[in-house]
This record gives sequence, C-alpha cells and structure tokens, in this order.
Amino acid sequence: MVELNKNYILIIISSLVDCGCVSTIKTFKEPPVRRKRTAIIKCFMVMLSIISLGAQASDYAAKPESNISFSALKTAHSSGSLEAMVVAEGSYFKIRNLAHVAVLVRHPKGDFLWDTGIGENIVEQMEVFSFFDKQLFSIDELNPAKSQLSQHGYNSDNLMAIIPSHMHWDHASGIEDFLGVPVWIQEPALEEAMQGEPPGFVLSQYDDERINWEVSELTDGPYHGFAKSKDIYGDKSAVLVDLSGHTYGQFGLFLNLDSGEKYFFIGDTTWVLEGVEENQPRPNIVQWLVGVDVELEMNSVLISQIHKLSLAEPELIIVPAHDENVLERLPKYPAFSDDRVAAGVAQTASTL
Repeated sequence: MVELNKNYILIIISSLVDCGCVSTIKTFKEPPVRRKRTAIIKCFMVMLSIISLGAQASDYAAKPESNISFSALKTAHSSGSLEAMVVAEGSYFKIRNLAHVAVLVRHPKGDFLWDTGIGENIVEQMEVFSFFDKQLFSIDELNPAKSQLSQHGYNSDNLMAIIPSHMHWDHASGIEDFLGVPVWIQEPALEEAMQGEPPGFVLSQYDDERINWEVSELTDGPYHGFAKSKDIYGDKSAVLVDLSGHTYGQFGLFLNLDSGEKYFFIGDTTWVLEGVEENQPRPNIVQWLVGVDVELEMNSVLISQIHKLSLAEPELIIVPAHDENVLERLPKYPAFSDDRVAAGVAQTASTL
C-alpha cells in the first residue's frame, strides 16, 4: 500500500476546491479575473501532483515475477581455524571450517555464477604460496563448481556471466574452468588483480588470453543505501552494489526472490555473519600477518553500514562468502531456492 505524502494531499485538496471540483465555497473574496487565473494555476498543480504521486507509487508497485532462483555450490572448506582468528572478539574455543562457495543464479534472461569458489587447478595454482601460506589457507573436500555442474547435466552455455565478488585466490580459482563465459568486473578490481601478488592474488588463475573480461560500471544509482548499483536484469531481482574496502571494486549482490525472500551476498566484507551482527572486523593479528583488507577503515565503515542495514531490515538474509553456518540455510546444488518454495506449497496443500 502506498503511503501518500501529506503535502501532496493538501495541495490536491486545496486545488480541487479552488478549481470548483469539490466545492464552490470560497474562504476569501478576489476579483473574477484573478479568481479564474488562480483556478487555472491550481488545476495545473493538480495535474503535476498526480504525476508526482504516480512516480512515487511506482517505487512500491508490485513487480512482475522474475522467476529468479539460486543454488549454492560448496567447492571446498578450510581445514579449520579458531573463530578468534576469523572475527574480532571471536571465541578461542570454537573451530570454524570456512566454506568456499560458488552461487549459481538462474533467470529467464540468462544465468550467472557468483564467485567460482575453488577451481579444478587449485593444486598447481597454490604452488606460488609460501610454506606458511599453504598451512594458513589449506583446504579439504575439494569439489569444483565445474565438476558439480557437469555431474548434474548443467550446460555452461547457459551462463551469461561469471561475476566474482572480488579477485582473491579463493573466489577466482575457477574462472579458467569456464573459458568463453564473460567475466564481469569493475575496472579497479581488474587493475588490482593484474598487479596483485600472492597469497591474495594468484595470476595463473586468470592470465589466459581467452578470458572475456567485461568491465561493468554501476550506473543505476543508489540502492539500499549504497551509492552505486547495477540492476542486472532490469527487474530488481538481482542488483550489484559497490563494496570496495576488502579489495578495490568488490561487488555485493542483492537477490530478491518472487517468494519475498531477500538475500545480500557481501563477499569478504566479513568472513562470517558474526562480523555483521557484532559490527566487528577481522582480528588485528590477521591483518598484520597477511594484510587482508586493502582499505581497512573503508571496510570497517562498510561493516557498520551493513550492520545497521541488518537491524533496519531483519528479514534481509546477509550472506558472507565463507560462513559455513549461513551456508547451511541456503539451497545446495542441485536443489534451488524455488524448489524449496514449491516443496513448502506442496506440504501446505497436503495438510488442507
């Protein structure tokens, strides 16, 4: 339901009265010519007000169904680390096995892969890591996205894009598994990746000349408090925003499902949901050891912004890229989000 601005209502009522549309009663006297001129002006104001109300209402109008859905593909998980090494104020008595995830988004206008997770050539890619980095970033249960998709008969030709949230090794590892699929990226992110060094950036993951880079500009204006956005399909079902801080040009992704569920994939702004809920960055020791965030203060501001957004919109499901606990709440490939909705409808119908 549209909540009308009271100023618009007052303008319309007063204009209708003076136009003679509601009543011919006047509260003051004026010459006939001036009264006629005033009536014409006020009638014009009615038209402008109605147009303005129409524009205001369009922001709230029901959107047509987009038939968007998504599925999470767990490609590996970390060998385990103390939560205190994952988020400031985290527990020293809790082990976290951070997940490395790709997300397949389906839409009638074309599918895309959000992040690639760990790719098929990770062993060779990690050869540039130091002994210390190999221990710090060790992974288990490798299951690349490309392999999972092929196993279940998904045709990669359906992909219109790969959209890495950013170009760190654990998000870009599978890019060359999908050669020929356009890779959407912001220009600062591409420049940073090409100049980057291990362990954050691994050039062999994206140095193939056949990669089809598409520099993507966020030109659709503010969205949910973020200054820049890109409405991927033009129906607000999937919207990119800028989350620069952890890296330059990091993307965030809003998914708005037909069921009413809303998701916000925040890349590595925080690794786990506790960072958002408690408004906490990564521990200082991790920043000191590997320099995780390129702009520490900028990223802290983002965390605070997302924290406030989560309080203002509690129905919004925040998805940090590596939170294994949040992953458990997501549909896992080959299941999709609309499968869960359909199952819920069927279950409800069976109880009637």
